[in-house]
This record gives sequence, C-alpha cells and structure tokens, in this order.
Amino acid sequence: MEHALREIADLHGPESAHQARSVLSKYVVAQLKRDNLIGADPIKGESLDLGPKTPPRRGGRSLSREDYQRVVDYLLEIDPSDGIESPKRGRWKLEDRVAKRRNAIDLTLLQAATGLRISEATSITWREVEVADDGTMHVEVTAEISKTHRGRHVPVLDGRVAARILERRNSAHHEAERVIGSPADPTVPWDGRNCTAAVADLYLALAEKLNIELLRTARSHVWRATLNSLLLDSVPEAVRTAFFGHNAATSRGHYTDLSDTSGMQAAARQLRAV
Repeated sequence: MEHALREIADLHGPESAHQARSVLSKYVVAQLKRDNLIGADPIKGESLDLGPKTPPRRGGRSLSREDYQRVVDYLLEIDPSDGIESPKRGRWKLEDRVAKRRNAIDLTLLQAATGLRISEATSITWREVEVADDGTMHVEVTAEISKTHRGRHVPVLDGRVAARILERRNSAHHEAERVIGSPADPTVPWDGRNCTAAVADLYLALAEKLNIELLRTARSHVWRATLNSLLLDSVPEAVRTAFFGHNAATSRGHYTDLSDTSGMQAAARQLRAV
C-alpha cells in the first residue's frame, strides 16, 4: 500500500496521494476487513512521507528497439490461459479470467503497433477497422473518441498484430462491437478500473519474465513514447505528430525519450569512420 501511494505521489503529486490514502482506508481496507482478509488497517496511524522526492522529468520513457521487439514477440506467443486458475468462489468463472487476460494482451499489442491511447484503443469498433487489398490494416480514430477531438487514420505497423486483431473480428457478431470491449460483453466499454488493473498486472508479469525494469512502473503511454522515439530519425516530425494525434511540443516533451543517446552514438561512429 505504501509503495502504491508513493507512486501516486511521484506521478500525480502529494495532494493526490493523500486523497488516495483516504479512499484506500475508507473503501478498500474496510472491505478487506469485512471479508476477513485482514484484521486491521496496516497503514492507520503510520507516518508516510508522501512529499515530492524527484523533480518532474522532461521527455517520455521508452523501450529500446530490442526490448520492444521482445515484448511484442512474447505477447504474440503466449497462451492467455497459461497460469490462470479457476476461482474458488465468486461469480467469475475460469473463462472470464482468461477473457480478461486475452483482452489485456490484445490491447497491449494494439497499442504497441499503433500508439493509440488506451481510451482510444478501447473505444474503436469494427466499423473503424479497415483492411486494404494488400493486407495493411488501418484504424480510423474519429474525432468523437480522440482525446484531442481531431480524427486521424492510423496504420497497424506490425502485420502479425493485424492478423491477431482479425482473429478477434472472426468471433464478433456485428460491426458495432468494440475491438477491445468488456471481456464479458464486447458491445459495452471495458470498465476503466478493471482495464487499468488487468494491464498493470500484465506489465508487471512482462517485467518479471523479460527482465525489463521500465515495465514495472510504465503504463500504456510507454508505447507512444517508444514508437515516437524509434521513428525519430526516419519519419518527419509532422508525420509523427499526425500519427499520434498531438502537437510537436507535446511530442518532444512527453513522447521522446531523451535519455536514449544510442542514435547520437551511432552517428558519431559514422563521423569517425568518415
């Protein structure tokens, strides 16, 4: 609990962390006590330092090209049912848990191949998915679901991910269903808290399995930063900002990993070679 509150303080400020602590004690801990899972509030009366410790960092954090490929390769290979156990009680069944994990995997693959925001990726329906004659898949992000209220046409950059998305379409009943909707009913949105929790669990599992430390704390915006940084030297800024649906200043400030100097090092080696 302290680690979670500390992360909230670092990412959103001390005031948000103190509010989260109140919510935690009033609702989460209270329910755990009612369910006889804990006997007392473990942080009640504890003095937690939730003040700012690190200054805000300019630029997004991104995966290296190698780690990016490792994550995508691994997600395409794993079986969503691996390691999922049948619940001992409650209304959720084994297939519900598997469906939730499949959702988290496919959502992550979709974001990794498009840079869509999580709100956009969970809002698109099959009406917004197009497949060209050459097999290239595009997603139409309408102004209604775009965070910036500007529509854009986004290609799915990995053909394997496009094929994975098409597999989902084969089980869809009509075009109004969401590509990544509720695990139980794709015609309705995936509950935000459940979605965020499922994605966080997946990222932590990826961090452990692939030994990628960044995924212990990074969340879905890491894909926008990663794609923007990987395309930095080969795609003009105007094209990249249109692709991600933000302006140039936002791209430089939030979606460009300024800690990765590998491109400069490679260029320096070329200069020395000349």
